[in-house]
Amino acid sequence: MRRFTAMLIASVAAVTAGLAGASTAQAAGTDSTHAVSGCPVRTTSPMLSRLGDSNEYFPVPNGGFALWGAGRNGIYSLALENEPWYVNRAALTGSLRLWPGDSTRTAELCVGEGEDSFRFFYKGTGQVGSRLLVRTTVRSETGTYTYGTTLDASRAGWQLSPVVPVPNHATDTVQQLSIAFVNTTPFDSVRTILVDDVLIDPWRSRNG
Repeated sequence: MRRFTAMLIASVAAVTAGLAGASTAQAAGTDSTHAVSGCPVRTTSPMLSRLGDSNEYFPVPNGGFALWGAGRNGIYSLALENEPWYVNRAALTGSLRLWPGDSTRTAELCVGEGEDSFRFFYKGTGQVGSRLLVRTTVRSETGTYTYGTTLDASRAGWQLSPVVPVPNHATDTVQQLSIAFVNTTPFDSVRTILVDDVLIDPWRSRNG
């Protein structure tokens, strides 16, 4: 019982320290607003600066997976584990959990010209052959288009995704974006892939 209590106290202390570090790091950054005609105003900040990416980002609604089912559909569950950098101040307590074959899709999000990429965090399984499929769907007056990006999820631990492009098919500068995550590991496994903090970059095309 004493050992369990000590482990619990240590775990709580570690989480508290992580949250405190996140608050300090985020407070050091500066927020700004970004307006796109036809879309809600975004509040952006250099959320990934500690990881070598100085671009401004804003989070996809419930892209930190703090709320069950909010703006999502599919077969998935939530994990009480956050990415360890705590970059999203609004969602510090959970992540998306995908068993092999599980998938989820975000609700549509209005994006404008220049909001042309996103990144996110994912936790690999440590098992060779694990794969995470990211489906990017954009809808505009010209039609609906879906693109797929497959990531190797076999490396254990949390990592930042590469930049995933958001193709522009709109002629009036505004289109609707949804992002799907699918665990396409081609075999039964008791190891899951976690996803957290999906972030849109509205500045990349302008910074070059």
